[in-house]
Amino acid sequence: MSKDVYISCALADTLRDYIDKNQLVAPDVLEALAPYSSSQRMPILLFWRQLERLQEMHPVPALGLRIGLCAKPQHFGVVGYLAASCSILGQALMRYRRFQRLLVSNLDVQVEQRGEVIRYSWGQGEHHTTPLASEFGVAAFINLYQALIGQAIAPSVIEIPYPQPEQPSIYEALTGCPVRFDAPSHAMEMPASLLAMRVTSSDPYLRDLFERQAQATLAQHPMPDAFLDQLQQQMMAALQEGEPSAVNLAERMNCSLRNFYRKLAERGLCYRDLLGDVRFKFARMYLADSRLSLVEVALLLGYSEQSAFSRAFRTWSGTTPKDYRRARLSSLPLSAAPLTR
Repeated sequence: MSKDVYISCALADTLRDYIDKNQLVAPDVLEALAPYSSSQRMPILLFWRQLERLQEMHPVPALGLRIGLCAKPQHFGVVGYLAASCSILGQALMRYRRFQRLLVSNLDVQVEQRGEVIRYSWGQGEHHTTPLASEFGVAAFINLYQALIGQAIAPSVIEIPYPQPEQPSIYEALTGCPVRFDAPSHAMEMPASLLAMRVTSSDPYLRDLFERQAQATLAQHPMPDAFLDQLQQQMMAALQEGEPSAVNLAERMNCSLRNFYRKLAERGLCYRDLLGDVRFKFARMYLADSRLSLVEVALLLGYSEQSAFSRAFRTWSGTTPKDYRRARLSSLPLSAAPLTR
């Protein structure tokens, strides 16, 4: 049921931007959004209702598209930050897929390559959406990839699973491409060549987050160690794609697995312990940032479930992530158990 589906409140900032941009008087919409911070989630039905309210006071064609085209990478929360940190668009969209359920809890984007075309599709399943929400979702996705590469390159085609509106030409004018209605699912196609384009977007919060990561790494190893510096950098990148294995890290560092383990042994290190230490170090840093939810922290550290992260954190510190954050943010003393494995 749609009542059990949630959407990231960061996406709601697109509504606020649209209201400001068009100088609309929408106190009811702003009041409904006010209780939710960008690191939280809200019921998707509440979000849909705000789209409908805007439609009532501002009845323009393709309103969902117009609002979605206000979306910026930062409106995607941590998903946008991670996408903006990638070097090429293909990597950014892969990362988007990994974290997609932080945006909408039942979102499941499928990717298929057909010759020189990449097709992204997401069906309705048992969770139906609305025409306004469909338009919004498609337009926001388009705006995200265009913002990442810094160019307004239109998709090849867009498909929307709703009847054709009275003025379909407006949809094509806004998106810059053909729009097919009455489709079996939402879909967007783009030239596969776009995936190799460099990501040019930048975000102050992202720069600050990564700068703090770098400072934490330097504090951990005051004496220069090129191998460990490279390993930690590659480990942090790999964590954002899931649980990193020693094989994966060795490949990233252009090193044989045997040589990889030998270098760790020379430094008296065990891969599993090192991975735990890195996760614990950055977990504490992320938990000190109230803009990141516990689910986001877990995914940033490579865990597929928040429960797995909570168990690991309790093992490392003797307390839960929630209690650690509460004490950290309130500056209360926190007694932590010795680090154990």
